[in-house]
Parts: sequence; C-alpha cells; structure tokens
Amino acid sequence: MTDEFNEQDFGGQVFAENTPEGRPPRTWDFFLTIFLIFVLLVLAVIFEFLAVGLTVSTIACADSSACNYDFISVGSLVAIVGIPLVTLAGIVLSIVWIARRKLSFLMPLIGAVVVVGVFLLGSVIVHLAVPGA
Repeated sequence: MTDEFNEQDFGGQVFAENTPEGRPPRTWDFFLTIFLIFVLLVLAVIFEFLAVGLTVSTIACADSSACNYDFISVGSLVAIVGIPLVTLAGIVLSIVWIARRKLSFLMPLIGAVVVVGVFLLGSVIVHLAVPGA
C-alpha cells in the first residue's frame, strides 16, 4: 500500500484503483466495441448514400414553384453533414471510453441510433419542402 492510491491484486497483477489502468481490461467489451464500430461505419455509409439520394426527391420541383428551396437545402445538409459528424463522434467517444476502461460498447450503439435519427430528420425536412413527395 502507498499513500497515493490503494492497490489490489487481480490474478497476480497489481493495478491502482483510482486510475484507468487500475481496472482490469474487459476483453469482451473491447471486441464488441470494435465490432459495433464497424457496424456503425457500414450503417453510416448506407445512410450517407441515401442522404445524397434525397436530392432526387426534388425532381417534383422542376415544374412547380411550390417548393421551399431553403428547407430542401437545410434538410439535405442535416442528412449529408450530420451523419459523418455523428459517426466520427461515436468512434472518438468509443476509443476514449476504451482507454478509460469504461463500458464502451454503448457508444457505437448510441451513435447508430443517432445516425438513423439524423437521416430521418433530414429526410422529413426535405419531404416537407416538396409538395406531393
């Protein structure tokens, strides 16, 4: 025992309790997080292609002036820019939580849900701007 922190014995290894290195690593959490990061990346690529395809729904605006082009721009930007930002944030937070030895598999799961939500939000905004879409 030292004055700065308490030590415990984990299977022959000594770790400090109050530091990230003090917790024994969770192998299952690490591998599950890596797998879910790949799932998040695949999901982000799929929804990014779908977000770029949102511009196809504006074809109905060619013959009418009833479309709100500002809404179309905002909805497209939300979907096209928001998906990579959320994906990047999910990956960075996952890596930080792995380094701090917290339960990190939750970060890519939350990121995947938010990616779907961002795409749906952008899609709804674009479809509100295009009558009959």
